[in-house]
Amino acid sequence: MNFSELKQTIAEKTPFFQTQLAKVIQIPSIKSLGEDQAPFGRGPKAALETTLRIAQSFGLKTSQLSNQVGWAELPGKTANYIAALGHLDVVAAPLTGWNSDPFQLTIKDDYMYGRGVLDNKGPIMGALFALSLLKAEKLFPQHTIRVIFGTDEESGSADLKTYNSVEQPPLAGFTPDGKYPVVYAERGMVRLSLLIKIQDQSSLDIASIDGEFSPSYLPDRVQLKFVSGQRQTYSGIKTPSNAPDLGKNALAALAQAQSSRTGKIGEAFKWMAAAATDTTGSQIGIGYVGKVSGKLQISVYGAAYLASTQQLRVDFSIRYPIELTQEQLIQNLTKGLPTNSLLLVRQAVAPLYRDPQLPIIQKMSSIYESVTGLDGTPVTTTGITYARSLPNIVAFGPSFPGQRGIAHKENEWLRISDWQKIIAIEYLTLKSLAEMDFN
Repeated sequence: MNFSELKQTIAEKTPFFQTQLAKVIQIPSIKSLGEDQAPFGRGPKAALETTLRIAQSFGLKTSQLSNQVGWAELPGKTANYIAALGHLDVVAAPLTGWNSDPFQLTIKDDYMYGRGVLDNKGPIMGALFALSLLKAEKLFPQHTIRVIFGTDEESGSADLKTYNSVEQPPLAGFTPDGKYPVVYAERGMVRLSLLIKIQDQSSLDIASIDGEFSPSYLPDRVQLKFVSGQRQTYSGIKTPSNAPDLGKNALAALAQAQSSRTGKIGEAFKWMAAAATDTTGSQIGIGYVGKVSGKLQISVYGAAYLASTQQLRVDFSIRYPIELTQEQLIQNLTKGLPTNSLLLVRQAVAPLYRDPQLPIIQKMSSIYESVTGLDGTPVTTTGITYARSLPNIVAFGPSFPGQRGIAHKENEWLRISDWQKIIAIEYLTLKSLAEMDFN
């Protein structure tokens, strides 16, 4: 079908697509303790099973591995395949702050609300719906087309380790879990904890530091509790950890307020304040600007006071330009650490770079421009996507320019008009890549 017909078809089918998406949104697919036949918990497994049933209802062939990852497939002339890859697991959604049930798809005007509607159920289900349209056209492409559904992206991508151990990699493909236009480079990321030993009596009045801490976002409320029973509360504005400039870190407020204390605890809070308030890392000696992927970014997302050992623990992530190595970063960071401190690396993800002149990237740029009328020049990101976990994949969508800080927050949303564009882009990309010559 031509583009005009495609737009009309997607518009007509949107209510039906929404009913199918709602079946997946209503499942709280948050990772929990694994159990028999549910390695990441019951929620992710249920979301995968439901999605594969929807795919089967479209007449698509489906498969799955160990209840970790599954896919829907449209056979081509060869078994070599191109792929759209996304995830069905979501981060937690505390009811506080939501204007609707996070696990019900709520539609209001041009918006859809719900946990995972943007990250990432809406976009990857959109790819499934695009595949269903290709199936309805009786398309028999040169290469097989797969839409792959992971269930552990938010917690380390162990699902794709299983996939890669069994399945051959795709010829090419995309993950709609980043932004538009097509992303050719992703910064490196390292998550760390700094344990600062307080070797005097200056912290003995502190009992604990409490809050809802997660590597996914910067907190909007933290509390400092004292041995006396007194409590001090510090507030901010929650924001995803890869977009610290969009919020106000409550941990920064706490550290700044306590940095005037005397003794070693005051020195420790001064370092924490410097790390939490300056998201470029310059105040702690790690500022760096890369020619390709821009500024280094630091996000302090957690803290604790360990009274039994008199230690202040600061948890933070650093997203660093592709021109910088993790070894160089750690070396620079170590130079400015407080005395009597121990740095622990919790997680490390290497940078990703693809040549922006690659034919698949140029093809995606062209499709994006044709659908949106916007500049399709490839971009870089601070995000971490499945593109690092499966060869020959790049991030492509779903957020359009200017849309930041939506995922992992209350009232997560996706515009219906944008979703329709996303499905059109996915349809055209899958169809085009499936006919490309990769020899």
